[in-house]
Amino acid sequence: MLATPNFDAAIRRAEQRGTALGQDLDDLKASVRSSSPEALASESEKRDRRNFLESLYDERREADAAFERIIQGNELQDASFLARGALVARTIMRVVLKSPGGATRGYGTGFLIGDGVLITNNHVLANRDQAEFALAEAFYERDIFGSELAPWRFGFDTSLFYTSRELDFTVVGLKPRSLNGREKIESLGWLPLIGGPGKAAEGEWLTIIQHPAGERKQLCVRENQLLKRDTDVLWYSTDTLAGSSGSPVFNNDWLLVALHHSGVPETKNGKWQTIDGHDYDPVRHSENDIKWKANEGIRVSRIVETIRTDAQAIGLPKLQAVVSADVQDLRARLPVLYRDGAGPPTEAGTIALQPTPFSDQPSPERTVTMPEQIVSLRLAVDQNGGVRLLDGAGSTESALLEAAKPKKNVISAPVDPARDWVKGFDPEFLGKGALKVNLPTVLDPSKIAPLRDAYGQTFTAAEAAAGVLNYDGYSVVMNKERRFAFYSAANVNAAMRTEISGREDDWLFDDRIDRAYQVDNSYYKGTKIRRNDFDRGHLTRREDMEWGESPMAAVRKANGTCTWTNCTPQHGIFNQNKDPTVELWHGLEAYILEQTVIHDQFKAQVITGPVFGSADPVFRNIPYPLEFWKVVVAVAASGKLFATAYLLSQEATIAKFGIEAAGEEPFGAFETYQCKIAKIEDLTGLKFTYGGSGAALSKLDPLETQPARRRRGSSAVHESLLGASSALQSLDDIDLGF
Repeated sequence: MLATPNFDAAIRRAEQRGTALGQDLDDLKASVRSSSPEALASESEKRDRRNFLESLYDERREADAAFERIIQGNELQDASFLARGALVARTIMRVVLKSPGGATRGYGTGFLIGDGVLITNNHVLANRDQAEFALAEAFYERDIFGSELAPWRFGFDTSLFYTSRELDFTVVGLKPRSLNGREKIESLGWLPLIGGPGKAAEGEWLTIIQHPAGERKQLCVRENQLLKRDTDVLWYSTDTLAGSSGSPVFNNDWLLVALHHSGVPETKNGKWQTIDGHDYDPVRHSENDIKWKANEGIRVSRIVETIRTDAQAIGLPKLQAVVSADVQDLRARLPVLYRDGAGPPTEAGTIALQPTPFSDQPSPERTVTMPEQIVSLRLAVDQNGGVRLLDGAGSTESALLEAAKPKKNVISAPVDPARDWVKGFDPEFLGKGALKVNLPTVLDPSKIAPLRDAYGQTFTAAEAAAGVLNYDGYSVVMNKERRFAFYSAANVNAAMRTEISGREDDWLFDDRIDRAYQVDNSYYKGTKIRRNDFDRGHLTRREDMEWGESPMAAVRKANGTCTWTNCTPQHGIFNQNKDPTVELWHGLEAYILEQTVIHDQFKAQVITGPVFGSADPVFRNIPYPLEFWKVVVAVAASGKLFATAYLLSQEATIAKFGIEAAGEEPFGAFETYQCKIAKIEDLTGLKFTYGGSGAALSKLDPLETQPARRRRGSSAVHESLLGASSALQSLDDIDLGF
């Protein structure tokens, strides 16, 4: 799949401009690399650069120092360079191109240049129709621990749409709130478009932040030099990939100098060359295989000039507002602007300490102000500048540290089985008729743990044999031989989730079945018998059930997931959120909900369970499962159901090394696969149906109705074992069939 639909045309335009330059770009890179802006820039360019810095810095001496550092090619930066860059990065978004049916067609990069206004390339978003179906994702990146963040997804507001094919840029509005309604676009800020000259000189170092090949946000801060400028474009040496189209190019003050739009490819005998020395073939190669000589960006000054003078643009007040910024609008050289002149937002869960002005006079006390609390530290400062904490101040220091910790908001909502274990899974949660999702059928009912009367509930013989244990919003059927659930089926409503911090897990037996069919806490780590790494693993996740009419109802519903019937042994890795496999598995429901939220559906039916294998390892005379499955059902744009299935599996490892290897590290080699619902039925002895007539749910599976896509990282052994499936590398690999 092409990174962007019109990427080929953009490359050819860049190639033509590079040829018209009259100088080989490889030779140009070599000469620039061995020189400095002092020698490369003209006197007028250096004068413009100095004038710009004098406007940017508060003091002349600071501007002079910055100019000298730049002009000599000195790359030393203040430590604040990184913090400013992190603030800038918040404004940069991945553009996801979608078909009218919702299928992902390609990726680009864009960034905010006004309050809810984004710029990208014309060859990324060429018209309103493309923007109507596309999405813009903020925070599609990793945090400081390497964990993948959940992106904020915004739809486009095409009431503001302006594009220039000649300069290859498009400016388009964004909706003020994210698709889930929780995040505000205004909190990201925006990057000012400053049209004046002097933002960068030839030979100066540049930085580009991008989503290469649609991947998570990355930046290149080394070996990036401005090679040459033309009336419309800049050429520079930064590494980029397809999907980087629409990325911002920055100078050393994190101010915009260009909109990246293409690369200039290496050619031989008129053919583009690949990085391994072959002629580029669009059938066999992707854009990521092309060998680039240099990159090309549209100058910010030309974009500003066009918006200010074009007749169509002049009639768009919101568009004119984005080109009204000047250097004087920047607050303390902060390269990001916010609504009403506000500063950067304080992140939730942190306490910002305001910087203390420098003083030559020693001070015996320092007071730190926090919300609703003032904590004083008594410090002794000697004549040599030494500092020590005075006696008696230790408790105050501890109070400071304690005050900095986020406070839990734990709501006490104990579960009453007689009151709460009644409603269970609602088959018509998504709708009636063809939208009804039935509980799975256990094909060997002799293995079902039968019900008995308890908690004031009485059961008919048929109900007892069916073994359906109803809880608050979900239902479970137990396997009496394995003592774990066949499945746990839940109604998930993301629209009614509440933000509750803290939790109190109180695990309960269910006396509606014999306790002999339940595995209790003695099996898990943290008890007197501690010979494994098993945690108490929810089948229906507590987080998925944190929804309700009120915070109290949501907490009670979530607490209701702590039953031994909804528990299976899971390795401690499942509590390590930074593990990418765990993040992927836990993120499936949220991803599918986000893909359907545009159709006003925040709901899903989620059915989860273990795979009971005949060769499963045994601990304390109880076999434990090595694989888990999940079936997710939601409503597509057509208003009809769609259903997908997933397997968390070690099957490939077992096939290669045997069950003994899997038993030693029971969860260490898991991978998540999207597979056919029919495959889950074969593995579990369950039958999944929908509608009043009990039609096969597998008919709604996109893997049944269209050819399977071979994903990156797939292997022959995986595909043979899992029916043409391959391990998911990211949530974007999921095939929803639209």
